[in-house]
Amino acid sequence: MDEELSSRIRQQNVLVIDDLTTVGSKLNEILSTLRILNEDNEITIFSLIGRKDLMAESL
Repeated sequence: MDEELSSRIRQQNVLVIDDLTTVGSKLNEILSTLRILNEDNEITIFSLIGRKDLMAESL
């Protein structure tokens, strides 16, 4: 990873936007990498859920 980018990530909170989460493996990899670079700052995730078993029941 680029050193300048790594340095900037270490200094800031991060928002991860995932278009559609089904299994979650992509998010797990992203979060693992971010946690190594950015262990003290806040990481927020925004994603649409693509699995019916994870969605709230509709009324």
